[in-house]
Amino acid sequence: MVDVLIGGLGFLGVNLARALVESGRRVLVVSRRGSEARRPRIARTLNELGAEITLVDNLNSSFLESLGGDNYYYLVGKVSGGYEVQRRAHVYLLGEALEAASKLGSRLIYISSIGAVGEVVGVKPGGEVYEEEVHLDPSRHKHHSYHEITKAEGERLVVSRSSQLKGRWCIIRPGLLVGPWGYHVEWRLYMVLLGLRIAPRLGRGLPVVHVLDVAEVALEAGEGFYDGLWLNVVSPYYPDFSDLVLEGCRQLHRGCLVVPVGWTLYLGSLAPKGSPLALSWNLLRLSYRYSSRYLKQRRWRDVETMVRDFLDWAREGVQP
Repeated sequence: MVDVLIGGLGFLGVNLARALVESGRRVLVVSRRGSEARRPRIARTLNELGAEITLVDNLNSSFLESLGGDNYYYLVGKVSGGYEVQRRAHVYLLGEALEAASKLGSRLIYISSIGAVGEVVGVKPGGEVYEEEVHLDPSRHKHHSYHEITKAEGERLVVSRSSQLKGRWCIIRPGLLVGPWGYHVEWRLYMVLLGLRIAPRLGRGLPVVHVLDVAEVALEAGEGFYDGLWLNVVSPYYPDFSDLVLEGCRQLHRGCLVVPVGWTLYLGSLAPKGSPLALSWNLLRLSYRYSSRYLKQRRWRDVETMVRDFLDWAREGVQP
């Protein structure tokens, strides 16, 4: 079994690669030239796992088809940049992967975002949102940031190719990833706040999920358990950001001061559509509880485990 991870030199990619290798798969990681230099620890870890890294200047269907993947995991993602920049990542390059998978009769797993759900007409802030019956019905789902808009376009493209893929596809919508290899800017800020012993309270629960829970769901998707489905992959725990910091302080045996900062959420409405703040603001404004009708029996890693696993990794330094 050959699994191709497109855009695999990243937070989710390195965790997914480990899960796949440990299950006996051959893993090929495809990324842009220069990614290895920017993320040397991830590249080194992938090599140690036995994953094969290929760096390319231009990603196209012919090259992807030549890899002969049984499963194509599409992990390319952007949270900032203009509409065309994000559309290239979430839609155009995805189309190349879809073409390759269709020609080979392979399965494609699209790692989308919980942001693709957008604002659901008729659901009040704080309401529970399951996977919709009709995929992202435009009369019910409204999108605001470019990330939301283009992730939704990517999902619609996958669903539109269902017949060419013979139903061998799955869409995974993760929440905010927590755990090892969390090098993103929010986790750099988290480490700074731990050092300052300050826990900012937003007054909103965050749709978090352990990165290994997402990796395990993705592995199951590659085995065909969720063919033709889109999944909200979010844990049932909705901690405030201050809860995450306080848990880190507890594990490090530090006292931390809680500082209310909920008023700053209103500034998010001023963020341009291409800013990651626009996505964050909309998620916090809506504060939906994202649930899955297909993952009801899953046992999710708790917040204590999320924080512990992140700190265990971060003690070695947060450079990727």
